[in-house]
Amino acid sequence: MSPAFRPQNIHLLWLVLLASLAGMALNGCQREVWDSNPDHALRLSTDTLFFDTVFTTVGSITLPLKVYNDYDGILLIDEISLESGVVSQYRINVNGAPLTNPSQPVRDVPLQPGDSMYVFVEVTVDPDEGAGSVPFWVIEDLRFSTNGNDQLVKLMARGQNAVFHGGPNQFTTLACDEVWTADLPHVIYGQIVIDPGCTLTLEPGARVHGHDGSGIWVRGGTLLAEGLLDNPITFSGDRLDDDYIDTPGQWGLTFELTDTLSGSLVNYSAFRGGIWLDRAVECQMEHVVLSQATVGLWVDSVGVGADYALDIRNSVITQAESIGLLSQSGHIRGFNNLFSNCGQACGYFALGGKIEMHLSTFANYASTGSGLRQFPTLYVNDWYEAADNSIQWRPFHPDSEFRNCIAYGNNANLTDFSEVILDLWDAEIYVDPLFTASAIHHQEKNFPTWMIDAQTTVNELPPFVNPALVDFRIEGTASQWTGIPSTPEFSTLEVSVDLLGEPRNTLAPTKGCYERVP
Repeated sequence: MSPAFRPQNIHLLWLVLLASLAGMALNGCQREVWDSNPDHALRLSTDTLFFDTVFTTVGSITLPLKVYNDYDGILLIDEISLESGVVSQYRINVNGAPLTNPSQPVRDVPLQPGDSMYVFVEVTVDPDEGAGSVPFWVIEDLRFSTNGNDQLVKLMARGQNAVFHGGPNQFTTLACDEVWTADLPHVIYGQIVIDPGCTLTLEPGARVHGHDGSGIWVRGGTLLAEGLLDNPITFSGDRLDDDYIDTPGQWGLTFELTDTLSGSLVNYSAFRGGIWLDRAVECQMEHVVLSQATVGLWVDSVGVGADYALDIRNSVITQAESIGLLSQSGHIRGFNNLFSNCGQACGYFALGGKIEMHLSTFANYASTGSGLRQFPTLYVNDWYEAADNSIQWRPFHPDSEFRNCIAYGNNANLTDFSEVILDLWDAEIYVDPLFTASAIHHQEKNFPTWMIDAQTTVNELPPFVNPALVDFRIEGTASQWTGIPSTPEFSTLEVSVDLLGEPRNTLAPTKGCYERVP
């Protein structure tokens, strides 16, 4: 027998093999060694998470907190907990896992050397009847326990009681002659409807906040929103966090519809603006600021027997996702209005109607996206092509006029781009100009020049104080920025001050919504 295969040698080989397997098993089951140094604590990205004003019962945005392990060993986070436990108004998510039982902390979370993780925090504020209309604070601590150290992150949310109207994706018809006071903010969900013969009145100082997909549908009724210079009525989205201050398209009526296309059912969404005046009757808006909607105001036709659908004065419509003021055969009159910084057009007047707009500024210097709009600042149209390919012509009422207005924007320097477009089926039927003593920009070869009078400047950049800071006051004393009386259509008393309340020269006012102040 060869020495290599003697029984005693085989026995020795088995002993070596068993020792090797035992060593491998011990190494595979070796317990991780934690860094238990009491001087080693977590590093937190902040010591305070602050939520700006949050309406009661409405959830907040989600804020991130980053947690770091700056050491060479594994830190074991013994507990992550909310101070108030089960009654906490806050919610946390640790590294992708939500805390499902606030009465029990998150336990034994390992954090590898040099690694980090996220903790996400949200809050839904409970109403506080004792606070009334005054904002109140919801404050508590988020606690991390590691190596015997307690580290606290202060959670702070400012709550605001509010009056809630409607419900998500619901149609809610208001009671006739309802009044919304200025005591508390008003938050609207779904479609708030004003029926024929009914009026919704907003008191000066009223604050209305629309949720995503929500708005006010004036379905043959009347909306009266008459604020004051020092106490305006405001419409905006319901997200008050800093991240949403300049975000358009936060609210506006959305209708989910189904239609048949080529034998198949097709679901689609229709949008009708923050406020939709649908055959409305003599609505009035004065000292109103409307912002952040999909479409700001959408005006469809006019109610039977009404002199106008909308009278809008001394108001601002801004930051619309698409169009600020949209009219389809609407009857609109007004003065001292600013329509600014919308994703498409600031003013869109289609299918004719009766438009009497004086002393107003359409200024589109929005910088969202690429900064290049595909729409002009102001669009005027009086026809459309029907489904049967026939042309439907709806000329403007003879009294229609843009007087002492400005329409300009930041695309004026582009080749072959016009900030004002007149899309008229037969412009020659109009006896009087649509634009008088105004200031517009156009580069259309076939622009009907007789639709503007001799006192209207064309392609001269208005000397705005600072469009980047949304300051559209006019500087200088050049005569081309001086207009003509707006009396009539309006009385001397009505147009004796501008949008800011500064005295106007009623015989020779400054074009646009602001009077020049020497």
